[in-house]
Amino acid sequence: MVAAFYSSSVGSVRLASQKLTPKIVTFCLPSLFTLLLTPLTACQMLPNNPHIAATPTVSTQLTGAQKFSEKSRIQGQYLISRISASKNPSPSKFSGYYPLIDSSDAFASRSILTEMAQQTIDIQYYIWHNDAAGQLMLKDLYQAANRGVKVRLLLDDLNTNPELDQQLLAFAAHANIQVRLINPKVVRGFTPANFVVALPRYQRRMHNKSMTFDRQLSIIGGRNIGDEYLRKDSIAEFADLDVLLAGKVVNQINDSFEDYWDSPLSYDIERLVRPSKNPDRNKSDEPFLGTLTAIAPVNSQSHLHKSSQLYRVQNGAIVDKQLYNKKIPFRWQPMEFLADDVKKLLNQDDKDSRLVSQLRARIGTPKQQLTIVSSYFVPTDLGVLQLSKLMENGVKINIFTNSYESTDVPIVHSGYNVARVPMLKAGIELYELKSSADADFRRKKRSLYRSKYSTSLHTKAFAVDDKYTFIGSYNVDPRSANINTELGVLIEDKALAKSFHNTFDNSMLNVSYRVHLKDNEQLMWQTHDDRTNKKLITLDKEPHMTFVNGLWLKIFSALPFKRLL
Repeated sequence: MVAAFYSSSVGSVRLASQKLTPKIVTFCLPSLFTLLLTPLTACQMLPNNPHIAATPTVSTQLTGAQKFSEKSRIQGQYLISRISASKNPSPSKFSGYYPLIDSSDAFASRSILTEMAQQTIDIQYYIWHNDAAGQLMLKDLYQAANRGVKVRLLLDDLNTNPELDQQLLAFAAHANIQVRLINPKVVRGFTPANFVVALPRYQRRMHNKSMTFDRQLSIIGGRNIGDEYLRKDSIAEFADLDVLLAGKVVNQINDSFEDYWDSPLSYDIERLVRPSKNPDRNKSDEPFLGTLTAIAPVNSQSHLHKSSQLYRVQNGAIVDKQLYNKKIPFRWQPMEFLADDVKKLLNQDDKDSRLVSQLRARIGTPKQQLTIVSSYFVPTDLGVLQLSKLMENGVKINIFTNSYESTDVPIVHSGYNVARVPMLKAGIELYELKSSADADFRRKKRSLYRSKYSTSLHTKAFAVDDKYTFIGSYNVDPRSANINTELGVLIEDKALAKSFHNTFDNSMLNVSYRVHLKDNEQLMWQTHDDRTNKKLITLDKEPHMTFVNGLWLKIFSALPFKRLL
């Protein structure tokens, strides 16, 4: 039943100020746009062959990544033993997990494991920003390639831009590096045009997020690559959640990556991007290093290495010593990796194979408690009905999502706000993140989905009864269910599920608003005073909602676009 709710919900792809999402363009492009763009773009097409001609280097790389030798497997196991504080008690049954809650640890774990990798690094992301965090990650990968590590980077093409294109092209020039863009633009340099000339394909995006080292350790979750995801002093940091995985579950992640990498929708960047005729490069030993303008230019590998170390120190990462000193406290439990078929990007997949269907088959109906943490929560009428029936059957339901003031995609609020009254009538508890959540409190009370300095919720996770916890890229909305591809891990661990459920205590009011329904069916918001975290404050109007904002949300709520949110 819970999976029926997930599949009937409709979703969103997130958008910070510098990014586009399919939903934003759907709402904002005027119909005249089509007439203006058609004569300019009609002659542009994607290359017939998505891949460049195989060279000996490339062929060796693919064989090494796809067909590991026994020596490679031993080295991969060595990588796990190098960081883990304990051994897997049952490798055939259990896999290990370790949550990465803070952004500083999320960056440090990726950076250090890149440094430790000996064979391959496979990377799959929806967004890769050309900022300090993004460039430092590329530098770490470039250094790994110099050591002989085979690097494959697969990115969704929605949020790329000409500057990043040139940087990735220079990055891919390394003999040990390949870069592919999935579901690529027909018109490069002007992304909105693709929503006209390449619909409906272009609105379907690869929202998957994973980074796998030597095919034995993997990081998956909600974070993309960029300052707001991986840097605690970023102006707009997201409260997000990743999980470091080890053991047999990583084999499933490897298989999924290969399916996406080999898809006919995945194009070598050399097939899509031409080298700039007048590249603006800093003076450097290698062309790629000259593209790294968001960080201090470097001319030596030693300085390059210190840059990432300094970044980790400045961010105050805790996981550094744990990784270097063999102290990662993996919990070894049954778990399963779940992902959409890459054919979903063409709407040619088996609907029963979608992630929401897999969740339905494995979880069944909640019996006691359901806790949902979702940055974008957009339930349909059927979804609200399913939740209400669960409440009638005695299931306790808590939902934590963004408030209007904290969301990075305000238009999503139009799909969520109309569902609040019926959910509250059913007895569901709703909490909305405050963008002004007190930093001192967050230092003292960490949770699996509250970052220390967060201003916007970006976590995608839920717990069912005292049994299952799902962590991944999947938002509880229809875009995630029906349009974009997603991934995640379903962990069977009573302790983890309980930790999610138990977070909903009175201290939640220090970082969130609890939404209530008055007798006249009007909403009110209760929270603790930001200065004391003790005084209870009641608001009769939605926090930081202006008259104009409210008017626009009412208009959008009335439009028949909920399935695209």
